[in-house]
Amino acid sequence: MKTHNDNYGNELVDHLVKEAAYDSDVDIAYIKILKSAVTSGLKEKCVQVWQSEWDASSKGELTKTFFPIVKDRILKRLQMYINLSTIVTAHGKLRSYFHRFKITEDLMCVYKMSPQTADHLLWECELLRKQRQVLRNSITKAGGNWPITNSDLANKYTKFLQKFVNAINFETL
Repeated sequence: MKTHNDNYGNELVDHLVKEAAYDSDVDIAYIKILKSAVTSGLKEKCVQVWQSEWDASSKGELTKTFFPIVKDRILKRLQMYINLSTIVTAHGKLRSYFHRFKITEDLMCVYKMSPQTADHLLWECELLRKQRQVLRNSITKAGGNWPITNSDLANKYTKFLQKFVNAINFETL
C-alpha cells in the first residue's frame, strides 16, 4: 500500500512537513521538553499550592508549629511513629484528646497541674523531666539554644525529638 495513496489530506500534510523542514523562517512551534523537567515543575507547583492551602487552613495549628514549611517537611526523613504523631498533631493517646471526644472525663495530667496536652508533655510534664533534660542536654551539646521552638526541634534536632517521644510511655501517663 502506498503511503499517501493520492489522498489529499496525506499529500497536504506531507507537503507542509517538507516545507517546514526546509524553511528557516518558520517559527518553532514545539521544543521537546524532558519528562523529568515537566515532572519537577509539576511537583514544585503542587508544593506551592499545598503551602498556600496549609497557610490558609485553620486546622492543624499545633502541627504547623512543628512544620510551617511544607517543602521542608517533605524533604525531611522522619519516622512518623505513633508517639511522634501524637506529639506533633495532638491526636492520639492524650487525655485532652480523649476528653474532646468524651471518651474520658478527666483531661488533667497525672499530677493534676495542667491538662495533658502535647505541649504539656513536651515542655512541662514532671513525669518526663528526666527525658526532657536529656533532650535539652543533647540540643545544647549540639550547639542549639534552649528553650527551642517546635519548628527547630522538629527540623534541626529530629533525632533528639524522636528519642524523647519514643521514651514516652503513654500507658502510664
